[in-house]
Amino acid sequence: MSVSNVLVNDSVRLKVKFLDQGDGGVQVEAEIVSVQVLIKNSDAEIVINTSATLLSGSEYYYDFTPTEADTYTVTFTGTTSSGNSIVSKLTLYANSSTTDYEPTVTLRADETIIFAPDLSPLYLDPEELVAIFPDASLIEIGEMIYRYSLEIKEIYGLKGDEDGSTLPFIILEYIKAAAACELSRTYGFGGDDELSLKLADLEITNRSAPRAVATRSNATTWCQIAASLRREVLAKKVSMRGVQPKGLPNRRVATSGKTLDPQTGQLIYLSDKELYGPGKKPIVQDDPMPDRRLRQYD
Repeated sequence: MSVSNVLVNDSVRLKVKFLDQGDGGVQVEAEIVSVQVLIKNSDAEIVINTSATLLSGSEYYYDFTPTEADTYTVTFTGTTSSGNSIVSKLTLYANSSTTDYEPTVTLRADETIIFAPDLSPLYLDPEELVAIFPDASLIEIGEMIYRYSLEIKEIYGLKGDEDGSTLPFIILEYIKAAAACELSRTYGFGGDDELSLKLADLEITNRSAPRAVATRSNATTWCQIAASLRREVLAKKVSMRGVQPKGLPNRRVATSGKTLDPQTGQLIYLSDKELYGPGKKPIVQDDPMPDRRLRQYD
């Protein structure tokens, strides 16, 4: 008899099979020593508390005859040879011959459940954008956040155990603005640089002023905010180690015969006349100024 269509005073066989996870993630039959079956009604009163009967292998059964129309909770508890317990639960609805017993909680409409196990990493909670884009689903928002979280992971070389809780505030704001920019292209909330409304002879246009570089101070859309934040994120990634000033001296400045200002302590560079005397030209190799190899157009 089907468990979903049980009448009062009719016997129904309740079966359960205990499985365990073996090597390589393959399901195997569990080594069960004993199985206890516990049946309660809707008032949490114990109706049956006894042992189940072995059918074959790790499969057990119990023949139950409901006497009243009610909702019964059936719990099978199996004890393995190692002393561990495996619990299996099911709900049984018993109806009378005159009226159908209906549970107090029912599903009024079909519900679709979508799983997205591959969206990792997610450095920002998708719930933060639901209030801004209520028409977008959590899966769609999560896909946008995943795209830019992956970009941040590649830029900074983050490990797989990073959950985003230790990231700087500006990085989280960039991920939020970039995801909102992509969502605004679909749902049209703050994603256009020009919005206009025309009613008869009245026309109102809200146009963003053209600009060369968008910053946090003059950005008006999500895309402009994301662009400005991305420049700041990349600027924090680089440092002065990659910069080499042009025209470094190729010879060390001679320190012999230097003259210091007694008040400021700075080096005083003497003129040719003061250094070599009147009427004497300086020798090239004795020139105290370093050779920077400057070109005429430098």
